[in-house]
Amino acid sequence: MEDPLVADAGMMRLLAHPLRMRIVGSLRVDGPATSAILARRLETDTGQTSHHLRLLARHGLVEEAPEHGKGTHGRERWWKAVHDSTLWSDLGVGGAEAQAAVQRTARAVWDRTIDAFFAQVAAQKWSEDWQRAAASSDYVLRTTPERLESLNAEIERLIREADIGDSTAADAASDAETVIVVLHSYPHRPPG
Repeated sequence: MEDPLVADAGMMRLLAHPLRMRIVGSLRVDGPATSAILARRLETDTGQTSHHLRLLARHGLVEEAPEHGKGTHGRERWWKAVHDSTLWSDLGVGGAEAQAAVQRTARAVWDRTIDAFFAQVAAQKWSEDWQRAAASSDYVLRTTPERLESLNAEIERLIREADIGDSTAADAASDAETVIVVLHSYPHRPPG
C-alpha cells in the first residue's frame, strides 16, 4: 500500500462522513473484513456498511480482497484499505471548509477510540504496563513554520523507528500491540 494525496475538496467531503472514516480506519488498523464483520466492529448494520463500502470503492479508498475467499457459500465479499493513510495538501479555494469538516470527523473518531481504551481499562483488559505507557499530553511552544515542520518530521521519524511492524521482532515481542498515535500541531492566536 502507499499513501494517497487527496487533492480535492470532494474527496475530503467523502471522508468527512463519520461511518466512512471509521470503515477506512478499521480496514487499515484491524485488517480486511466483510461488511458483516465491519458492522460488528463498528456497531452498525450491514446495509449501511455495504453502502459505504461501495461508495469508498468507487473513489479508490477500499477494494475487494478476494485473497480472503468467498466463505462457505461463496457469497462473502472481503474488503481491504487501498492506502495506509490519507494525506492532503493545499486544497485551494473552498478547500479549507472541506478540510475543517474532515478534521472535525477525525477528532470525533479518535475520541471514540480513546473512550474505548478507557472502557477497556475499566474492564481490566489492559495491563498496568500498557496503562502507564498510554499517554495524552499537550505542549505550548513559540516557533516558526519551518521549525514546526522540522519538529513534525522528527516526531514522524521517531514513530516510524518505534514501529516493529510485521518483523520477526514483533513476533518475538509477546507484549506487542497495535498503537494509534494522533498528532496535532496548529498555530494559535487568542480570539478577538
